[in-house]
Amino acid sequence: MLIKKRAIISGFLGASASFTAKIALSPDSPSPSLVQSICRESLLPFLSPHLTAIQGDDDLISYVCPSLSLATRGLCLMLMVGLNMLMISSFLVGMNESGSVVGTALTTAANFSCSAVYGILFFEEHVSLTWWFGASLIAVGMWLLSSVKLVGS
Repeated sequence: MLIKKRAIISGFLGASASFTAKIALSPDSPSPSLVQSICRESLLPFLSPHLTAIQGDDDLISYVCPSLSLATRGLCLMLMVGLNMLMISSFLVGMNESGSVVGTALTTAANFSCSAVYGILFFEEHVSLTWWFGASLIAVGMWLLSSVKLVGS
């Protein structure tokens, strides 16, 4: 059985791009608070004497942690753009590999499944038994579609 890897990888990359965008832009994202707490606990005690000696102003210290949080969001956005570029490249190869209908269906199913896993693991989303049943049907559909062989191409 030939597995259409590129279409499935494309779905994973698309879900990962969405995940990094949510980390960067969502107001309830754990990223800004995590970066600021690490900054306050680890970085500021180290930098504080050096910054006040250089500037002589405590206002500079109050800008360090928010600036690092903003830089983290910017890095996540750049990662999202890079993942989207890889996803599109992989999607095009996947469509050549498995056909446009099968490639699109596999990419969509893999994206949906990976997005759900990200939501459960990182954003503590709760899913019902009905959702799990639907996800298992999607997994079976992915298996069936990935085993399709193109005729006459």
